[in-house]
Amino acid sequence: MEKTISFEEFCSRYDNEESCIQALFHSRWPDGFHCPRCSHRHFYLIRSRKLPLYECRDCRAQTSLIAGTIMEGSRTSLRLWFQAIFLHAMPHGISATRLSSTINVTYKTSWLICHKIRQAMIHSNSQKLLSGIVRINWGIYGRPYNPTIFRHPQEQPLLVGVSMDNDQQITHLKIQKIPDNQLIYDRITPHAGHLFIRQHVDPSVTDLSIVIQKFSRHRIRPLIQLSQRASSWINKTFTGIGPKHLQSYLDQFCYGFNATIKQGNLFENLLNHCSTTPVLQYPVLIRREDNSAHLKRDYFDSLLKTG
Repeated sequence: MEKTISFEEFCSRYDNEESCIQALFHSRWPDGFHCPRCSHRHFYLIRSRKLPLYECRDCRAQTSLIAGTIMEGSRTSLRLWFQAIFLHAMPHGISATRLSSTINVTYKTSWLICHKIRQAMIHSNSQKLLSGIVRINWGIYGRPYNPTIFRHPQEQPLLVGVSMDNDQQITHLKIQKIPDNQLIYDRITPHAGHLFIRQHVDPSVTDLSIVIQKFSRHRIRPLIQLSQRASSWINKTFTGIGPKHLQSYLDQFCYGFNATIKQGNLFENLLNHCSTTPVLQYPVLIRREDNSAHLKRDYFDSLLKTG
């Protein structure tokens, strides 16, 4: 499928469940079916349900087409899932509100679909570490930007890391929101920097620099500009995001940025990630930590102390 295909053309290509079933099957098992339990490659096809079941001819285990994918347990049709995945694969992305009206589902359903697709993006981002020439710099999400050492409640400090080639061109991007307990006024703690490196940088990297101070004279401006670009994209597309779910939106920005660099078929790549990523359970989603309340309290306390 061409990278420049329109949404209308996409909908006409996947206008029924059968075409979506075939595409999802080939995305999940590009080399042919293999049983998740015993890896046997032959199956009996069971068509008694809305979606097909594949019964292993060896161990008799039955596997649903959407089991083990982000769509597991969903009652939404594959046709609408495909439309949502296509819209998320586009560099500009889509909000849950717009998705709800575009594919004609409730806002709650579209909100869950969006977060489940982002989970596939997060899983994809975690598969590749920064390598080659690595640069890491303090960044920030949110407005207004505060020119003092006191952090404004709307400011969310970030670490922005990139891989670069010998021509200083960025080849891969990662952005990490920094927890409140890893901040000291105008800097990120060294522990947070070491943790970012351990989680996101290939151990074999030898050319690495990191800036953890907000006002350092060594700051790397292209990385600061990337954090501003991510912030602008989130504010424009989603009308701003609170700290609770911010990381998943940063991961979506990174996924789109990296996918554009790699080029290739954006929809097929994202469909592949969606078909190999386990479903994000709702209780896990709503348990994400939100420290914004005590941050606002600490911020206004600091203003009172300074007069």
